[in-house]
Amino acid sequence: MMAWNDDQDIANEGGLAGDFRSQRPRFISPMTWSLPLMRVGDVAVRVHAIFLLLIAVELLRSSVASAPRTLALPMTALTLAFLFALSLLHEAARTFAYRRIGGDLDEWLLWPLGGLCNADVGDQPHRLTWCALVGWLAQCLLACVVGAALWQQTGLLVNGAIPLPWTLEGFREISIGGAGLGVEALWLLQWCNLVSLLVQLLPAFPLTGGRVLMVQLQKRGTWSFAAHRTARSGVVCAVALLIAGIVFDRWSLTALALVVWIASRETLLRVQSSDEFLEPAPSESKRVQRQPVSDQAEIDAILEKINRNGIKSLSIRERFKLSAATRRRRDNGGSSR
Repeated sequence: MMAWNDDQDIANEGGLAGDFRSQRPRFISPMTWSLPLMRVGDVAVRVHAIFLLLIAVELLRSSVASAPRTLALPMTALTLAFLFALSLLHEAARTFAYRRIGGDLDEWLLWPLGGLCNADVGDQPHRLTWCALVGWLAQCLLACVVGAALWQQTGLLVNGAIPLPWTLEGFREISIGGAGLGVEALWLLQWCNLVSLLVQLLPAFPLTGGRVLMVQLQKRGTWSFAAHRTARSGVVCAVALLIAGIVFDRWSLTALALVVWIASRETLLRVQSSDEFLEPAPSESKRVQRQPVSDQAEIDAILEKINRNGIKSLSIRERFKLSAATRRRRDNGGSSR
């Protein structure tokens, strides 16, 4: 793992709302904990510590337990490989969509449900919605293809072409029926895919549902308003997942609740840090109102750039402009012009 970097506050690394790009892992920012894995063309691929923890725990559980909800070690390893492949598919589809509309995604930070990075594609809602959904839609297309193959091989719709995501009984039924290793592998792929598709619909960062909710809320208000509301929705989802994990004795749901809560918390911290750049002192409120409209528009554009790409994306001129505006608002004796 790369060296820790805790010298800067959370807002200064990577993107902000639901985007966890970062140059270095930072101890105070769990969403940046990752290891470099490989390169796919010009894209750097990193794997998040959450994914590594899931792999270790599941392999350990399958090697020492024989519970009804636990697969044998070879099938557990195959399931984890499918999760990794689905994450790659999800990010490959998103990268293709970004590049088709003039954006770029040059970094994949993989976790079991896709990726944790976004790219700058402007402010058009239809573009943002498309880029948020395209990875999920690619997995839907795969689910249709695999489901058709399973239906042809098993003749079953429920627990055949469409596995029930909360149980592995369908896998045991086709195994006992002698369906063969190929059909068993397809069933596990379909099961992983359906679980991923359903969980990603939750309206919380860093899930697909959270990204779509963010875009829809942004149509009705400012970026800050949308990010705050989406992050708070994530906190509610985290509480619900935690309760479900306890009630149904599913450690994976509890772990997902923790991830959603951390992502929502980090997003709130980053948005609040960004908002503080233009928060006027009480004695300055009248003077701030007299600031030229053209100057304010330029400052708003700079802040939006920080929101999407992080403060390191600013040019020297933009940094100077932002610093001057910040000093003007916080220095009670300064001029508003």
